[in-house]
Parts: sequence; C-alpha cells; structure tokens
Amino acid sequence: MNPTGDDVDDDFFSNIGKSKKSMKEDVLDETFKKAEKLKRVRPKEGKKISEKPFRKLGIVIIIIAIISLIIINYLPWMYVRYNAENGTVEEFYYRDFINLEGDYYDEVDYIFKSPCTNCTNNSKNFIGVNIDDFSNVPATASYGFLLLALLGLIFTIFAIIDKKQNFSIEIVSFIHIIFAIAGILISIAVLILCTKFLGLYFLLYYNMPFIEASGVYNVILVFLGPIFLIIISIVIIRVTITVIKINFNEFVRKMRSDKTYSLFSILNQGRIK
Repeated sequence: MNPTGDDVDDDFFSNIGKSKKSMKEDVLDETFKKAEKLKRVRPKEGKKISEKPFRKLGIVIIIIAIISLIIINYLPWMYVRYNAENGTVEEFYYRDFINLEGDYYDEVDYIFKSPCTNCTNNSKNFIGVNIDDFSNVPATASYGFLLLALLGLIFTIFAIIDKKQNFSIEIVSFIHIIFAIAGILISIAVLILCTKFLGLYFLLYYNMPFIEASGVYNVILVFLGPIFLIIISIVIIRVTITVIKINFNEFVRKMRSDKTYSLFSILNQGRIK
C-alpha cells in the first residue's frame, strides 16, 4: 500500500522533532562534559585557588629603600678627573659636594659654580648642574625612599593581617596593585631627579671649548650615586609592573573560575532544559 500524503507529512514532522530533540541532547551532553572536565580542574571548596603572590614584597621594598639611603649618604656622588696647569686632578665628591680629603679646586668650582646672580649669557654654569644640586637632589631622593620604606612597612602589615584574616583574591590583588602603582610613582620621581646628572654630558661636550679655554682639559665626570639610584629605580619600576600584571591576571582567572563553577552548578541541578 502506498502511503498517503497525510502519513508522509506526519513522518516528516515527526523526524524533524526527533532531530531537534537529538541535537538538543547532544548540545547539553557536550556542555555537561565540558563543565565536568572543568570541575575536575577546579580545586575543592575550602582550598585556595592559588597561593597569594608577593606576600614578602614589603620586606624586599624596605631592604631596597635602606640600601638606597646608604648609597645616597655614603657613596660618592661624583668622580672628577681633568688635566690642568698643576697636573692631573682626581677627586671624589659626596653628598652636599663634600670632599672627604678636604681638597677643593678652583677648576671644579669653575665648572659647577655660577659666580653671578640671575645670570644669562655670561653664566659660567656650563653643564646645567650646579653645586646646590648635590644637596637638593639627595635630600629629595631620601624623602622618596623613606616614603618607599613606609610603603613597604604598610604592605608588610597588610600581609600579616591577610595571613590571619585570609582575604579574598580580589581584595589582595586590588591592594597589591595600589601599592605597586604608588611604588612606580615614587621611583619615577627619583628617576627624573637623577637623570639630570646624566643629561649634563651633552652640555659638557657642547661647552668643552669654553671649559678648555680656562685651562681645564680632558674633563671626565662620573656620577656614581645617581647612576646606582637610576638602576634601582628602573628595577623597582619593572618589578612593580610585574606585580600589577600578575595580580591582574590572577584576578581575571579567579573571575573566570567562578563563572565556570556557577555554570556547572546550574547544569548539575538540571536547570537547563
């Protein structure tokens, strides 16, 4: 017997319905399998998702700040060498332009000092740095590193409180990022202050003919203190940027993990139909 048109239509729509139901079941099975797989990766409740990083960062910051203060106060800020009529002169100058040997030369004063007030074209300050900078820059940099040490102390206190209270990853990451940004700002300020001493090499080269006209030749200036502080500031900036990246990634990973767990809970309770 040939099937009638009604029978064909019934079979056709019945097959479509079964096909839709089968596709829906396949999608749900695939979704459930993915959620089940992610559940096995997810740590059990009551355990930390990951170890909170940088808990000892505050102590490291305090140590770096102390080392920087020692450099500011005890390391020579400048090594100078030049040839003059009385021979070759080599000297070390410390903070506040102090020479521990007590030897002060007119040629050095000629390079750094400006003998007139409100000078313009007739100023003898050939290199853009004067003797006052050997007092002002170390003092300002010291305030910066004292503030950095205070920041490290506060960070350490927070880490101790966090160890007892066990704050969430979100709160810890946010606090770490705030401290890291503060450290970056302080380090940038110190970096800008000390870069001034490196920038003078351009003026020294440019004005060398005028300096040699006074009988000073082959001038070599090495700014030891500023160079070390610049290196330390760059290291702090790189480390704090790393802290920001890691904590931000940790925060994002935690949010994704929570969403995955919520999806699995919904599937497990049979709410998707």
